[in-house]
Amino acid sequence: MKLRSLAIAAAAVLPLSALAVEPNIQPGEWELNSVTTFPGTPMPEQTESSRECVTAEDLAEGLAFDVDVEGCEITDMDLREGGMNYSMSCQDDEGFEMTMDAELLFMGDQTEGTMQAQMLTPMGPMEMHMELDGRRIGDC
Repeated sequence: MKLRSLAIAAAAVLPLSALAVEPNIQPGEWELNSVTTFPGTPMPEQTESSRECVTAEDLAEGLAFDVDVEGCEITDMDLREGGMNYSMSCQDDEGFEMTMDAELLFMGDQTEGTMQAQMLTPMGPMEMHMELDGRRIGDC
């Protein structure tokens, strides 16, 4: 999962330079982790870890947050130096609908956050919770 996955699609349509916001994220090699749970279901907890190189250019151009999620739109976003809050709505032709609210904190060489989603699937309603954390582990 990339840093851009932490943000999911928070600034998919607007580069950070257009927003005049520089997030408190240091360029370098990042280790990113997520833990996803589906309360009320027998689905097991899912963990994922990855590494990503985030350059100063990525941050300046907004590419660290540029995720094109088909069928989704950002319905609310507050991007600031120390973090980001956003809401997103998605749907597809197969009956899947989702609303998501996320809060992310940027602390220079660390990031953490939570995402909560309500989904309507062909199998019925589901809830998803995700805990996210990342840390800079060195230069790229």
